Amino acid sequence: MPAPTIYPVETIWAQSFLTGPKVYSVAAKIRNPNTAFGASNFEYSFYVYDSNNILIGTLNGNSFIWPGESKYIVEGGVSISRAPVKVGFEVKNPVWREVLNFKGVNLTLSNINYGKGSPGSGKFFMVDFTASNNTSFDLKEVYISSVVLTREGLPIAVGSTILENLKSKERKLFSIPWFGEFSGTPYSVDLSISTNIWETPPLLQ
Repeated sequence: MPAPTIYPVETIWAQSFLTGPKVYSVAAKIRNPNTAFGASNFEYSFYVYDSNNILIGTLNGNSFIWPGESKYIVEGGVSISRAPVKVGFEVKNPVWREVLNFKGVNLTLSNINYGKGSPGSGKFFMVDFTASNNTSFDLKEVYISSVVLTREGLPIAVGSTILENLKSKERKLFSIPWFGEFSGTPYSVDLSISTNIWETPPLLQ
């Protein structure tokens, strides 16, 4: 039998976002086109360039991706001396694992509310939500990302958080705040929730 074809993870967009004086977040939206293979681990790098196309920063990390999953990779609190104009993103050394008949993981986000922060809170914008672990298994880490979009669907702000030790059938209220103004007018938000299925092998069955 010939070896199965595994396609590389696709980068849909990569961008920087101003969050404070000379402080930025960088993010990328990626997609795994393989429906029978996921990566239990991969390395990634953000490459940040100025207006002269000079590399002014590199950020490295590790993540994972389910079969067929689209997700966000977010790095916040990045100090950069010059304003970034272009961001590149690269996925490296994925550890591919075959996952047959993957149906996803029953993690949900509900009661999603977003808008301006309350007066005096110091928060410019808030996203509130309920994260639910509807599986039969306790999950060590659950990753949640939020992207704020304009009416045209363009990303203008990103945020992320990690919920630790989300028990089976547990529901947890949480918020992601922003303290600085956005470069555009917020219209909607896109939230995603994920966990590393290879850290909880029964999820693969």
